[in-house]
Amino acid sequence: MATTKASAEVRETIDSNIDSPVCPTPNHKWLNWLVLINLIIIGLAEGLWGYDGALISPLISLPHFVAKYQGPGFDGAYVFSARNLDLLVALPICGGAIGAFVATPLQRRIGRKRSLLLAYAILCIPGSILQLFAPNLAAFVFGRFWNYLGMGILTNITTIYQSDLVPAHVRARAVGFTVAGFAASALLATVVVWAAEKIDDHRQYVIPLGIQAAAPALLFVLTLFIPESPIWLISKGRIDEARAVLTSLRAENMTLVEAEVTAALDALKTEHDERATRSVWDILKPPHLERTLSSGALYCTSQSSGQILVSTYSTVSLIQAGVADPFKITVIIYMAQLIGTIIGPPLVDKIGRRPVALYCFTILFLLDIALGGIACAGLTTNAQRLALASLCIIFFFVDALSFQSLCYLAPTEIPTAALREPAQSWSLIWAYSTAVISSFAAPQITSPNAGNLGAKAFLIFAGFMLLTIIWTYFYYPETANRTLAEIDELYASKLPKRKWKNYKTVGPRVVAPEASEKDASQSEC
Repeated sequence: MATTKASAEVRETIDSNIDSPVCPTPNHKWLNWLVLINLIIIGLAEGLWGYDGALISPLISLPHFVAKYQGPGFDGAYVFSARNLDLLVALPICGGAIGAFVATPLQRRIGRKRSLLLAYAILCIPGSILQLFAPNLAAFVFGRFWNYLGMGILTNITTIYQSDLVPAHVRARAVGFTVAGFAASALLATVVVWAAEKIDDHRQYVIPLGIQAAAPALLFVLTLFIPESPIWLISKGRIDEARAVLTSLRAENMTLVEAEVTAALDALKTEHDERATRSVWDILKPPHLERTLSSGALYCTSQSSGQILVSTYSTVSLIQAGVADPFKITVIIYMAQLIGTIIGPPLVDKIGRRPVALYCFTILFLLDIALGGIACAGLTTNAQRLALASLCIIFFFVDALSFQSLCYLAPTEIPTAALREPAQSWSLIWAYSTAVISSFAAPQITSPNAGNLGAKAFLIFAGFMLLTIIWTYFYYPETANRTLAEIDELYASKLPKRKWKNYKTVGPRVVAPEASEKDASQSEC
């Protein structure tokens, strides 16, 4: 009864604050340093996952690390067995899936900001410290699992949090701070290991693990100073607090503040109308199922693109292929990723989601075939090895330009407003699940003591990329410059996804100052 009464009070607050839509005038500005700083701090939360994901590939190739946690492996060399690679890489990702599931009720109850703080304090900091001081392989794996529980929560929240802080027309660029934070941290990890690899003692792996342990403590402190999500505040009926947050974020452009508050209220009011009968499992019911699947599809298909061979196992794969200075090549690969994540989000906002996806996925398909073909040639010459390394660099750039710029964005805008948090959890659970599968499978099909395919495995992933291209053409929607209410209308219209771009909706749009005159002319405000 108490919950029902509270929900009714929130619904009444929302109803009393809904007014007619207001469009900001073109000469008002909103972007300021406060917005950028908040986006960077939230984006760096995703950087913990980026650092860990990039760290583990070169880390498991360091001889002192292998000697500490396994000893000589295949043919007496200091190389982890396929079984131990699965324990180190794949098993901890299960913690991420659990964390992603927990994140939905957690952030709905205590908010996005406090959920981040909780994840840092209870999970990421202790997990990272345990990895740093782990006495054996079991303790190290448990530390990684515990850390991934926290990173699952962080990954679930960051992109929605960032999209809540900006107008709709720059949503991809806002989420781009998450992608860039991921890529920058990944590059840092590879540079640190590349430098530490030259130290011939235990500091070879202690230094990069020490940096990993310090990062969540620093982010905990920085997060104390960011505001709560205005969308979350509105969903709790705290309209005045949301206005205050938006006022500071929009450089006191009250016209834009009122327009965004009205749009958010309109999108959220049905949540409170149906809260008594709605559950998180509604994302699997027919009216929402397609949107739920589309929200997480790119997370999952990115794992089957061949990315796993270039990211998590890049150093291992390059060593197996006989490429000279594999640690340096790994650094270059992650530099290419960072450049791709900087270019990708503005490109996605400028030319649209679908063109970037279709063109880049086709390029990745061709790269998979080329990489697998070079491996089948035997990799017996320096030219072949150089070609393999070069194509891996190009692959990760294109992957960052497309998959990494889109997969984080999709769950923030494709689901209906009231189901964004559970749809995000669903997306990440399947993302982590497919990551576990690909992480388990990769050593089994590539390692010398298992399938021994090496880089030939790219041909397997080419088949998955072809399926991804077909799915994208028929099901991936064009959501650029659309509010959540407009996206609801477009899904309700049953219009084919390839026709979304030029469709004029009848609902109100929040037209930002930087939006083009063409976009403004489509508004019914």
